[in-house]
Amino acid sequence: MEEENFSNDPEENLRIENELVKLKMQAERGAFFGGNMEQIPPELEAQFLKNVLQFEESKPAEIETELKRIVELLHSRNIILEVLGKYELSVIYKFITDELFQEKIREVNIPGYMHSLIYEEFHPNHRVDIGRTAQEFLDHWFEKSFDEDRVEFADTIVTAEGITYPRNEVILKLCKCLDSYKEFRNIKFMGSDTSFEWDEVEKRGLGHAEGTFKYDAEIENSELIQIEGPFKLYMINEDGFWKIFYFVFPGFAW
Repeated sequence: MEEENFSNDPEENLRIENELVKLKMQAERGAFFGGNMEQIPPELEAQFLKNVLQFEESKPAEIETELKRIVELLHSRNIILEVLGKYELSVIYKFITDELFQEKIREVNIPGYMHSLIYEEFHPNHRVDIGRTAQEFLDHWFEKSFDEDRVEFADTIVTAEGITYPRNEVILKLCKCLDSYKEFRNIKFMGSDTSFEWDEVEKRGLGHAEGTFKYDAEIENSELIQIEGPFKLYMINEDGFWKIFYFVFPGFAW
């Protein structure tokens, strides 16, 4: 931090500077300063804070090296850890060393078999999970691969008109609609947004993903039609999984 004069008293000025440094560390790094640090001379406290900052700045490179070593160790034991969201390396390192190493994993003596674990299954990330559900819907649309085994839908789907359909009937409607398209081309995805509301007491929530698509669809007579418009996927989470209960998608009509 640049030096500033907050007081005519050099000792008080240094103490104020120390407090600002601590506030910055708390905001940016989640630092916690326990004990009665007011009894520490400001010069000594300033040196302490400087040492902590230097240590914190040196950790990322060390953690990256150590995390790589631990991941390779997991691979050697036929374990793969998938991380779907973006986190500080220290978060994943701490998860592996403090939690994952305590997990009991059933040994499978099959050549080439790998245990696949997902970080978000231990520490749910609702925004990531909503994105995964949305991506499943998009993949199944453009691959024309909806079937009764698809699990991204809730048991009941509601339309904009307030009409409700059971899940299997909605999948049949999607398949029937997709039968009218031979192929999709020039798919362009323009912007996206996800959000959610979560009730920690009830362990349930509502979420949504939305954006805009533009693509060409080939129909039976080999004619190409251009389809463009917004998509909206509204989801509910009542059992640990985000599932679609309402959707609007360009190219699909009820």
